[in-house]
Amino acid sequence: MNDVYLVEIRLGRTKWRVRQTVVSIARAYGIEPFMERHPHVTLFGPMELLEGVSQQQLIDAIGTVASHFDPVPFTLDGFEKREGMHGSVIAFSVRPSDSLTRLVAEIAGALLPISRSHNAWDDRPELKWYHVTVANHLDQKKASAVFQALPGPDTDDGQLAQSGGFLSGLRTFFHSFFKSAEARYIRPLLIDETGLRITLMHGEEILAEYDLLEKRWLHDNHRHDSRSWQETLSRFRKHAGFEGAEPRNPGPGDTLLIADLHLGHANIIRYCSRPFLFSDPGEMDRVLVANWNASVPPGTRICHIGDLCHGRTARPEQEYREQLNGDITFITGNHDAPGPGACSSTMIEHAGTRFCLVHDPADAPAAFDGWVVHGHHHNNDLRHYPFIDFEHRRINVSAEVAGYVPVSLEETWTLVQYRLASGNTKPVLLNYPYTE
Repeated sequence: MNDVYLVEIRLGRTKWRVRQTVVSIARAYGIEPFMERHPHVTLFGPMELLEGVSQQQLIDAIGTVASHFDPVPFTLDGFEKREGMHGSVIAFSVRPSDSLTRLVAEIAGALLPISRSHNAWDDRPELKWYHVTVANHLDQKKASAVFQALPGPDTDDGQLAQSGGFLSGLRTFFHSFFKSAEARYIRPLLIDETGLRITLMHGEEILAEYDLLEKRWLHDNHRHDSRSWQETLSRFRKHAGFEGAEPRNPGPGDTLLIADLHLGHANIIRYCSRPFLFSDPGEMDRVLVANWNASVPPGTRICHIGDLCHGRTARPEQEYREQLNGDITFITGNHDAPGPGACSSTMIEHAGTRFCLVHDPADAPAAFDGWVVHGHHHNNDLRHYPFIDFEHRRINVSAEVAGYVPVSLEETWTLVQYRLASGNTKPVLLNYPYTE
C-alpha cells in the first residue's frame, strides 16, 4: 500500500457520533474485523501514480482544483448496503451538495491523466456512490443479515417502526435475532456535515491536507484535537454564520427564541456534533454568549427554552444569566434547576396564532391546537424533530438546529406561512442553508 494514494474528506464535526455508531454496529453484530476505523468520504482513488509522475505533481493537481472551492456541505442520511469490488459494504448514505459533486468531477478530471485508479467508477464521477463506510469486505449473507437488522429511517427513538408489511416484518425478525444491549443504541443518522479539508493519503498515512478556508496545504498538525484544527473550526464558524452574528433590530412585536445552549458542557460538543473543540468548552461558551448578545439588543423579548447550562465544568446558572442581554423568559429544561423567574412552559401569541413554548414537546398539552416551539431533541433526530415540522406543527429551536444564533419568531412564522401558501410542507431540517 506504500505506493497507493487516496483523496478523501475526513469527517470533522460528526466524527465522534459516526465512530460511536460504527463501533456499536460492529460489536452488536460481530463484524469488528471489518469495520471502518477512520470514517471519510472518498473523492478519488485508491490510485497509483503513472511512471514519471511525482508526489508534488499530484499535490499541485489537487491544489489547483481545490483552490476554487469553499467548504463543501453534505448530509449523512441513514444506512445503505452495496456490493463492492471486495465483498459487501454497509455504509452511511451521503447526500452530496452540488459543490461536492463538482469537486469530485474536477478532481477526477485532474487526476485521471496522471494516475491509474483502482476504483472502477473514478472515470465516471457522475455515477459515484457517496458514502461513509461502516464495514466492508463482508460476506454477502452476513452483510444482508446485519443490514436487515439495522433500524430504518422511520425508527423513532432507537426502536423499530411497527408499520406492518413484509419488509417491516423481515426487518423486525432480523433485529430480534441479532438484538443485544449494544444494538439498542444504534440509530440511523440524519445530520449535516461540511468538508473543511481535502486529505491526501499515502498508504495508511496522511501526506498532506488542503484547507478549503485558508486555501493552502497543511503538512502537519492533522489531528482533530490540535490547535490547528481549532483554528480551522473557528474560521468555519465565521464562514457559516455560526459565529459573529450580525446585529439585529427586532420589530416591536417580535420574540427571539433559542433552546439548549448547554453552556459549560463539553460532552454536548461530541453528542451533537458542534463545531468546537471538545477540550475547550470555554470557547463554545464565549461564542454562544457573543452570538446571543449581538442578536438581542437590550430590552428585546427573548425566550430560552430549557437547558441553559450543564456539566461538571459549568458555572452556576445565575452567572450565565447575568451575561445575557434582553428581557428574558427562562423555561426550565430537564437539566435546569427551578430558579427565580423560570417556568415550565409559557403561551404566547403572534400574528393571530398561539404558540406553546416548552422544552420537551411531549410535555405540551395534549389538546393544544396551536404550534409548539421546543428544544430537547437537539439535532439528534431531525427526521422527527426538524426545525419546522408542518405535520405536527412544531418548531425546534435547539442551538444546533437554529445555527447557534437566536431565531426570530416573526421571520420563522413568515417562512411557515410562505411554505403553507405554496403547498410545500416538506420539513425544514435546519435554520441554515446546508440541507433541505
